[in-house]
Amino acid sequence: MLISHISDIHLGYSQFNLLERENDIYDAFEETVNRSISEHADLAILAGDIFHSPRPSGSSIVKLADELKKFREASIPVYFILGEHDMSRIKDTPVPYLFHNMKLARLLEDNQPIRVGALAIFGFNKERRSNIETLLQKLQVAEKLAKQQKENYDSRNILVLHQGLVEFNKFAGELSRNNLPKGFDYYAMGHYHDHIEETFSYLDGVEQTGLIAYPGSIDLSPSDGLKDIEKGFFLTDMSAREPRANWIKLENRRPVLNFESNYKILQDEISAIIQKTHSCKKKPIVALTISGEKIDSKIVAMNLSKLNESCLHYVWRTVEKHDAHLDISSGKPLDIDREIHKLTREALNSDELAAFAVNEILPAASAGDLQTVLDIVWKVHNNKRKTRN
Repeated sequence: MLISHISDIHLGYSQFNLLERENDIYDAFEETVNRSISEHADLAILAGDIFHSPRPSGSSIVKLADELKKFREASIPVYFILGEHDMSRIKDTPVPYLFHNMKLARLLEDNQPIRVGALAIFGFNKERRSNIETLLQKLQVAEKLAKQQKENYDSRNILVLHQGLVEFNKFAGELSRNNLPKGFDYYAMGHYHDHIEETFSYLDGVEQTGLIAYPGSIDLSPSDGLKDIEKGFFLTDMSAREPRANWIKLENRRPVLNFESNYKILQDEISAIIQKTHSCKKKPIVALTISGEKIDSKIVAMNLSKLNESCLHYVWRTVEKHDAHLDISSGKPLDIDREIHKLTREALNSDELAAFAVNEILPAASAGDLQTVLDIVWKVHNNKRKTRN
């Protein structure tokens, strides 16, 4: 069977608060779905962070519905779990449940494997670091159930998780490879935004292997910054003795162009950049590092304004050279979303509180919806008070 394994879609995210960047996410998701259908996938897995916010916009909800209907019309069942961006901290019903209830997709529930042909699919929603012991207990049960599936049905077992492994990122990981339950052939992961594949060996009477696979996000996110990196998803063939994951690069994404320039010849450099943008199918995002001495930000801004017609958005930073040291100062931040997350985390001294403030409170506050902000804070306060009591 051929599986389309997609993760970290982040529908509704608009980099630089630009509608065009929000639409880029929609386009990338549409390309992912269309390619899955054209390659005759037998089923699709959405491994968490379907939406960027637990309170998604109407546009992102409609887009998900449209793409799920395409899968249904092609007779491709869709199974999903929730990532941290899909779940509200105020114990509200996550929006993706709507599509489960409408039978456009099916939520994978704790230790209730779904059999699809020769496959048994297990899935668990995201657990935060503070609650990781609960997940570990569930995974121990999953290991026993996976063994039963193999013994009784000779099944190929798939585990869907939205968790980080410390072997790939020691700061963002909540689990290690040793915490993964045995008996699974394919570990369909979400959470990390980079494309990662690794064979996982373990002993379960006889030596066995499983494939750990993170497809990565389908477009740039705040954690990526402005990198010219490829994005995509997996088409994984489960019919062979060992899973074969084919990572599919998305072709129609908006390019990110990074340049370095000397302040003295900035005007000439801008002309060269404009020429390079002409070969892009979509207006690119341009990130420029300008080095030199006695850099005048007004002159820089005047020259860079020439990029307005040839790129969607541009950012820059200046690197000013002095006699004995290097002083770095920024014109525009290279990624305002990433900077907001960083500053919020520093101010609150908590990743969890920072994510809550940026993902749930900030969108409502920036839209002037003070009643929603008050509702969120009040519900969180009541939930914490009930927990203490």
